[in-house]
Amino acid sequence: MTIVVTSDDDPQFMRLALASHQPRYHITVHPTPRGGDAVHLAHDLIRSLGKHLPLLDDQNSGMSVFSGTYASWRIAAAWCLALSIDRLTVCRAHLLRLPNWQHLLAFSARTGTHLTLLCNGPIPREVLLLLNAVEHRILDTSGAAAEHWRTTAGLEEMEGHPWWQHQAVFPPLDDEPWFLPPPQPRRRLTARHRFQQAPAARRPQEPAVEHGHCDITVVADRIHTRIAHPVFAACVAIHALTGHRPHQIPAFYEDASIRFPFIPPWAALLVDAARCLQDVGGPPGISSSFLSATQEDSDISKALLDCRLVTT
Repeated sequence: MTIVVTSDDDPQFMRLALASHQPRYHITVHPTPRGGDAVHLAHDLIRSLGKHLPLLDDQNSGMSVFSGTYASWRIAAAWCLALSIDRLTVCRAHLLRLPNWQHLLAFSARTGTHLTLLCNGPIPREVLLLLNAVEHRILDTSGAAAEHWRTTAGLEEMEGHPWWQHQAVFPPLDDEPWFLPPPQPRRRLTARHRFQQAPAARRPQEPAVEHGHCDITVVADRIHTRIAHPVFAACVAIHALTGHRPHQIPAFYEDASIRFPFIPPWAALLVDAARCLQDVGGPPGISSSFLSATQEDSDISKALLDCRLVTT
């Protein structure tokens, strides 16, 4: 862990920290005003990865799985593991309470990310006591901070799916086209399925939008950007590619090599994130595998709605 300290809130340090944000390998989190609460700090981290949490509605649909502190940190850890995030910087750490520092240390230990905390003021006394038991270094000059945040990783060829390029608007636009996944196959999948545009009659309450053949990248962009829960994102991706209903997906997950022989890279990354969520474990109340709890059906439906995918 590296702690960068500027007791007089020198703006140069903040500029260096924000400039270091390169989502392919380094995430910089600037906590929101509610970031002092551990659960909201986890939400800020998830958003910094380009994932949008569901908007609150009358029934708070979609937000129930993000209400718990431990569950939210599990989700953040799963994404960082799947996306191979190596470094994490958190700004204004001097305003974070001791439990947040503890959550960040546990997160770093579980994911293997190098943690940098920018303190724009004096380190709190209670945190100083914690640091006595934690290996760390302190940097207090702009030159040392610039050298720490300088990296050449951006010049290297990044492997894997370019997830950081997904930037679908959120919330969805009112005039966005809806898409219809392929019909559910009766037999084992053997080839890639293509999208068809949903007929306007299927959604009479939605405005009819003239749109050509669906590019699968449009749907991939929406899923990567608009679904913050790894399991829900993977379920929606497989439904979009195959037509299988979410409650049928556990069989996919148990034997994906047989039942789903072709997973495009953008969807494989989501499956990896769902598997990472299993690996980090967690308490009862939220499923770690693909949809093992019926109460999550409404959350899946909300995710499909946010991605403008028609279900039958």
